[in-house]
Amino acid sequence: MRKHACLFVTPLFFLLLTVLVGVSINDTAYAKQRRQAKPSSSKKGKASSRQVARRGKSKGKVASGKSSRRRGRASSRVISRRRSESQAGSKQSLLRKRGKLTRSERRLLTSSKRRRARARYLARLRAIQARDSALRNIAADNILKDETTGEDPEIRAAALSALQGRSGTVVVMDPNTGRVFAVVNQQMALGSPVKPCSTVKMIVGLAALHEGVFDPNQDVRFSTRASMNLTDAMARSNNPVFEVLGRMLGYERVMNYAENFGFGEPTGINYSGESPGFLPDEGEQETGHMSSHGDGFGVTAIQLAAFTSAIANGGNLYVPRVARTAEEIEGFTPELKRRIIMSPEDRFRLMAGMMGAVNYGTARLAYNPLGQVAGKTGTCRGNRDRLGLFTSFSSADNPRVVVTVITTGSNEAGRRAAEIAGRIYSAISPRFFRDRITAPAASAGVEIPVGKEMGSTKN
Repeated sequence: MRKHACLFVTPLFFLLLTVLVGVSINDTAYAKQRRQAKPSSSKKGKASSRQVARRGKSKGKVASGKSSRRRGRASSRVISRRRSESQAGSKQSLLRKRGKLTRSERRLLTSSKRRRARARYLARLRAIQARDSALRNIAADNILKDETTGEDPEIRAAALSALQGRSGTVVVMDPNTGRVFAVVNQQMALGSPVKPCSTVKMIVGLAALHEGVFDPNQDVRFSTRASMNLTDAMARSNNPVFEVLGRMLGYERVMNYAENFGFGEPTGINYSGESPGFLPDEGEQETGHMSSHGDGFGVTAIQLAAFTSAIANGGNLYVPRVARTAEEIEGFTPELKRRIIMSPEDRFRLMAGMMGAVNYGTARLAYNPLGQVAGKTGTCRGNRDRLGLFTSFSSADNPRVVVTVITTGSNEAGRRAAEIAGRIYSAISPRFFRDRITAPAASAGVEIPVGKEMGSTKN
């Protein structure tokens, strides 16, 4: 019985084994067929995409070129907008991200900041250029309205040429009589008071010398480790020195001398529209800064020119006037307003600093070989725009002409105003100093020693 059972089980085992082997072979063959079928399907997909592309091209050929370009531009705008939106989103996420940023993330943020900074810079530059252009146009319109009757045409032409279209004003006059040769941009010169900037140092310097608040033979110490003498301080426009002198004088004495020198009141010039300017109110300005920068003052170009003329001629403050007719020119009589407070010694010490400004200081561009120019620069910001001032006379040993320049704009400075005055002196000096052209050695100007003899700054 057991033998028969074994004979029956053995064939059944081999039958099951055969079925299992067949199924596994079929599965392997099916998998192989699927792997072989994939490339063909991709090829079929590529073929279908190529067909679609060919159909698209054929449709594109049928469509007009203009509409195709329009769709291309629209799609490029959409793509760029989406790209910028994604970049903006990524930048915002980077800004919110905590922890250390990767190098690529830092580069993305840095480039974005640089682009924004450049955009802001270009916007500011365009605004500044527009403002400068507006100021030049206003000045040009004002110059066209100038009353030129009685002015010297040669000197006026020289002043206009030297300005070179800048927004500014020029006053040229005779320091010995008060006769006005030319006023370019009379509205600005007479009716627009400006901050005097560092030209206020002439007022403070004369006041400090006359009041004797310091020893002019010694340096003025303005810190524990630095000092400078008055000549160099005037030549180099040193603010700390004049802040010290202003505090030594005090508000009342500075105002008394400013009023005596003709500021805060009309000069009496025979043009219309003159402003008296204004002086600082007590308590509104710190006396030291007021004495170095001119805070609180409002002065006109004609006031500066009249005051500079008084320094040049030894103390006579004349009423500036233009001779309107030939008879007035022929019989011009100076009109003295008053003698200002200034001793010959004070004048010489102040002039030494003004000549130093032209020889080696802030006004070197005003230098003229025919006559020693003495002057003072001023650079600061007014109510809105930068100011450049230079008031001067030539020659120091024989004053014949005063030139005062005020310019306004985004890039103006005292040295630029001095450059304008230098061009004017170059044009008109041959007329006033013909004798020096023929015999320059016989009419040498006053010399100012430079270096240790001047008392250089001690640090």
